[in-house]
Amino acid sequence: MADPVLVIAWLVLAHVAADFILQTGGVALAKAGRGRRAMGGLVAHGLIVAVCTAPIGLAYGSFGWTFVAIVAIGHVVIDRVKVVLTRRSVGAALAAAHSRHESPPPPEHLGRAWTPRPAALFLADQAAHLALIGIAWATIPPAASLQQGWVDVVNWALGTHDRAAVHQIASVFVVGLILLIVNVRAASLFVGILVRPVEGSADGDQRWGSRAAPAVAAGEGFAAAGPVAPPSLSPASGPRRWSIRLGPIDARITAEPEAAPVEVRSSAPPPAPLGPNARVGSTIGILERVLIVVFVLTGTDIAIGFVVAAKTLARFRLLDDRDFAEYYLLGTLASVSVAIVTALIGRAALGVLLA
Repeated sequence: MADPVLVIAWLVLAHVAADFILQTGGVALAKAGRGRRAMGGLVAHGLIVAVCTAPIGLAYGSFGWTFVAIVAIGHVVIDRVKVVLTRRSVGAALAAAHSRHESPPPPEHLGRAWTPRPAALFLADQAAHLALIGIAWATIPPAASLQQGWVDVVNWALGTHDRAAVHQIASVFVVGLILLIVNVRAASLFVGILVRPVEGSADGDQRWGSRAAPAVAAGEGFAAAGPVAPPSLSPASGPRRWSIRLGPIDARITAEPEAAPVEVRSSAPPPAPLGPNARVGSTIGILERVLIVVFVLTGTDIAIGFVVAAKTLARFRLLDDRDFAEYYLLGTLASVSVAIVTALIGRAALGVLLA
């Protein structure tokens, strides 16, 4: 009989791997589009989720394949809802900023049209996926037995190894890998979405993301969203189009603002393209979260203060600038919060699995 806690942990690993490791930039870009392209991206991602959860089908037969279908289809629906709601929240923020005649923000600034809703939707999306996994797992009856073929394969793979030792090693491996993926990939996306400003681009579109919070390209860490400049909009220009950058997603969508477009002019020069500093900042954030997770798991929580203090000391003088201080503190608090919360959950899971 499989340990249900270890199975749930493995299912969480399958989810984060499908979302943050196996999902390519092209699939993410297609998902954020419209029509057939969006459907193609969603189906492709749904198939990735199905492949990652397929071992449940192989282990539990018909009950397991029902689980795989529920999770894969539900994943597609949840992702599409998030894309639509994110599009609306960004469009509303941009429309509000234009109505106030806001100009593009300077580098390392939260943005005149900053809104926390896309980041909140990112968290809600992940919570919905995890809740779906729990609900779908409940569709497998407690008395459901593993398929004999699956049991034979597992016994052959384990050979004469001690089953208790293998269970402990597998538990540590699965929980550790989840924490690594979440704090390296998922947290980078979340923090970037949270602090990225909404701006006007030189081609008349709107771009969400600039020097203040570069996007996380698939497998490349932080990448520049490109130089931007304020647009000049008029009622005769037709429907406005936004260019949204969310991690690996860079999609152009049509906004439908409630108010008529207003002209926005600014003499502020466009920010320069990103240099190595952004990648250094991204790496510092990743190392910060990894260290915090290690400290929490090893019971040396007091050392977390030294990590945050060392990071803050390097930019102490810059904190006199209120705009930069808000940008920096929001990103730091979000990063630290993700690391602490995930580490505490991981420590609790290990306590149960290794008991």
